[in-house]
Amino acid sequence: MSMKLSPQWRKPLLTLHVATAVSVLGTDLVLLVLGIASVTGAEPQTIYPAAHLVATWLLAPLAIVALGTGVLLGLLTQWGLLRYWWVTIKLGLTAILTAVILFVLVPRLGVAVETATAPDPRPFTNAERLPLVAAPAAGVTLLILMVVLAIYKPSWRLRFRPE
Repeated sequence: MSMKLSPQWRKPLLTLHVATAVSVLGTDLVLLVLGIASVTGAEPQTIYPAAHLVATWLLAPLAIVALGTGVLLGLLTQWGLLRYWWVTIKLGLTAILTAVILFVLVPRLGVAVETATAPDPRPFTNAERLPLVAAPAAGVTLLILMVVLAIYKPSWRLRFRPE
């Protein structure tokens, strides 16, 4: 037997989930713009501290809330976590993106800030600047895929369960 949310609780939880997921997409777009500015010649002393603040204070907390609310919606609604492919794919992608944000992006941006704001900073190479474009571009692409899955909700079941 599984616990299901009443509409009184499901709607606010769904609203919070959608709001945070959309905010993750918007924040990732901000990082993409900063990355593009970086590869087109903007000063690393400006770009990397801004990107680190956005990733640390906006993107990471929003990703955690989006993941948490998504898990709760999966557990507490008819969709389940492992019943439909689209839910399972969204869960996996959200978990991976959240882990990359927390354990790769934020720490690497922290190192870039230290390098860019050192007393005698060295110039950043294009190879060092490119990940700030590539990572958000990949994130935006995956987030848009998740939006498509959430809207179209393909009915393919992960496994058969009698109703």
